[in-house]
Amino acid sequence: SEKVLCNRIEVVLTDTLLSRFVSREDIYAFLENSEKKLVGYALSEINTRKLEQKLEENPYIRNAEVCKDISGTMEVRVEQRVPLVRIMPGGREGFYLDMEGSVLPLSGKFTPHSLLVTGHLHPPGEREENNLEQLFRFCSFLTGHPLWKGQIVQIYVDRNGEYELIPRVGAHHILLGGLEEWDRKLRNLELLYRQGLSRYGWNTYETINLKYTNQVICTKR
Repeated sequence: SEKVLCNRIEVVLTDTLLSRFVSREDIYAFLENSEKKLVGYALSEINTRKLEQKLEENPYIRNAEVCKDISGTMEVRVEQRVPLVRIMPGGREGFYLDMEGSVLPLSGKFTPHSLLVTGHLHPPGEREENNLEQLFRFCSFLTGHPLWKGQIVQIYVDRNGEYELIPRVGAHHILLGGLEEWDRKLRNLELLYRQGLSRYGWNTYETINLKYTNQVICTKR
């Protein structure tokens, strides 16, 4: 019987609204440069799993699926990783954490609008990664919260490992301290926002200190 030849490649990127690290052109170029010319090649002799694995070696690609049909079309469906937070350690190469906590290198092609963390941080592998995992959980909470996802735009980590939050609205700095009990600390801050700042004004205080148990200490400017 006559072999069905690959006569067309269709690339589908599933999440371009959230992530644009790779383009359809990048995928086509990768396929063009693969070991064999795919168009004109027998579909039955194309190793789709190997193509998927090669595509998934790209740090920005979360998942790749390659399907063939009897008309000769090969569909390449690519899901990109979605950045959660951009981390810029002082004087070191920055990186992203994606929605699953995976580390992504910075890209010259795409700079997403994501939460920014700066200061005294260590890249993965340089020290134990517990603090990075804890930071990931904290950032996941912030970006999933109806108030904090729009209000907290930057996190600064000082040399003692204490966290300062920079808000979008208001001229105050939020001193969180360590990440222990951050959910309780932020509940206290939300209460202050709703009962205090909305009444007295968003620029009333210079600092809002959440470090101490069940206390919010505000310093006027």
